Amino acid sequence: MHPEKKIWFCELCVKNGLTPTNDQLEQLDYYVVLLLEWNKKINIISRKDEENVWTYHILHSISPLFEIEIKQNSAIVDIGTGGGLPGIPIKILRPDLSMLCIDSTGKKIKAVSQMISDIKLDNIHALWGRAEEVGSQPEYARKFDFAIARAVAPLKDLLSWSKIFLKSIDPNRITIKTHINGRVDPNPPALLAFKGGDLSEEIEIAKRKHPQINIQSIDLIFTGSEQLIASDKKIVVVHF
Repeated sequence: MHPEKKIWFCELCVKNGLTPTNDQLEQLDYYVVLLLEWNKKINIISRKDEENVWTYHILHSISPLFEIEIKQNSAIVDIGTGGGLPGIPIKILRPDLSMLCIDSTGKKIKAVSQMISDIKLDNIHALWGRAEEVGSQPEYARKFDFAIARAVAPLKDLLSWSKIFLKSIDPNRITIKTHINGRVDPNPPALLAFKGGDLSEEIEIAKRKHPQINIQSIDLIFTGSEQLIASDKKIVVVHF
């Protein structure tokens, strides 16, 4: 990372209530280097995004941490991880979390597995397979607090895939509450889906297919959010 980029990213995180360590910044920098190297071999991110990888991909991937309070030691499955986004950047800044990154493209999972090994991250794994098949396996079914997905599929499909991964529901829980620091506290289990634009039709279709769900859309508006590729980014929180 160029020194000015390191200062920019660290200051932006601090302004949004997150303080990365020097080690975490170095890990993120190394991840970007590896991601761009792998992108020369396989199509992970758009070539036109390479110059803006820190804003379009790293900042966007970790931005939910500015708005959402994810409980300590939560288990997360990253559905359709591609090149490890958002799973690896979130894991770097929240090492207490356990992370499973899955994707149906074998060469991408090979890249993610190697990057995890090169960065020397613990308690994060990459697995090749379709979400509906992986989630039906006993070692993964009903084992996760949160499912996350970034630019993967329509909401109705994400709901079907994530539901089989998430832990059993406590009927007495409060699904959404505001944390003391102003962040939204989505009591698990829940799906956290990166979305953008007008979601009214997509949400309506999802509700027709899954009438029992509770949906809250959170705008990703924070210090520095104007640097994202689009200004209408959202996190959709879904409880079953």
